[in-house]
Amino acid sequence: PIFIDKNKIYLDHIINESDGSYFELKERHLCKIDTSQAKNLVQPEDTSSDNAGQDNRNLCDEGTVNQVLQQEEIEQLKSEGVSGQSIISQLVSKSATFDKKTVFSQQKYLNKKKKKYIQIYRAWKPSIRLLCQAYTHDLQKIMYLRRDTLAMLLSLSNVNHGSNIAIVESCQGLILASAIQRCAGGDGLIFNLTPAGEHNSTSPCCDFMDFSSESTANVYTIPIENIGDTNAVERANQVKPKHEEPTEKSLQALARRQRRFDGLQLFEKTKLNSLIIASKYDSLSILQHLVDYLAISSHFVVYSQSIQTLLECYQFLKKHGGTIHVEVADSWLREYQ
Repeated sequence: PIFIDKNKIYLDHIINESDGSYFELKERHLCKIDTSQAKNLVQPEDTSSDNAGQDNRNLCDEGTVNQVLQQEEIEQLKSEGVSGQSIISQLVSKSATFDKKTVFSQQKYLNKKKKKYIQIYRAWKPSIRLLCQAYTHDLQKIMYLRRDTLAMLLSLSNVNHGSNIAIVESCQGLILASAIQRCAGGDGLIFNLTPAGEHNSTSPCCDFMDFSSESTANVYTIPIENIGDTNAVERANQVKPKHEEPTEKSLQALARRQRRFDGLQLFEKTKLNSLIIASKYDSLSILQHLVDYLAISSHFVVYSQSIQTLLECYQFLKKHGGTIHVEVADSWLREYQ
């Protein structure tokens, strides 16, 4: 089960259904409904001015006096399988103040009850745009990276088919998933640089996208702290003697460790075409650590919520030399408070 809007929902009934299908929540299960029926249920109510009051000046919130239908009765109706539309009709008929409300207030009341008692969901195949939209309720997890900023980031970094890319991010894998989608099936390499080679920090969005093994064959997750350490591979290859019989779990761990070391060796031999940094850690130290791995005429982007961090990177690159067209940019779409 998953939780959406505090509802515990089982997804068994959406298996093998077509992309974009509509479902209504009934007893914690999603039941498929026709598109026309779904649109009729979710469209805003159109009420008549003949059965409405002129203003709301005489309305008073008197609790249970205004609404005869109690919460216990509503729960009983829901347990009996009564539709949300029927519950709303009973709420309207048993409301002492509905006819006295203005047309606008009546529409607002009906739309509010629709959202509560008629729960319609639409199932879509995951995409990068939809993932950006899904994280709008918790932007902190993706460092407030809006979809227009993500598009700008991918454009400036020149991520394309066949590129060798290094990514350091703290955005739930949103940037990594975008790069994998753009470079799927290419002969380039994608290096996911994380502290201690921990894949969990970038796995959520990649798991949602459900990439094929062919798309992720050129993706290597390696520890960023081992880059430039010439003795890291030698230390890792020192096999410790083990006397116990290997288990499936230990074999999987060994395979993951070997994958990291293979990626580390490849990284030291590869010149990068693109570098993307969007990390909650110190961007300047990461840039200083990785800038010399870039090939001639390659692109790099540093994203941060703080302009101070970007200015520090800007000043470093100006003093470091060897870079052209370095600028601090901002995306045009801004959310005002």
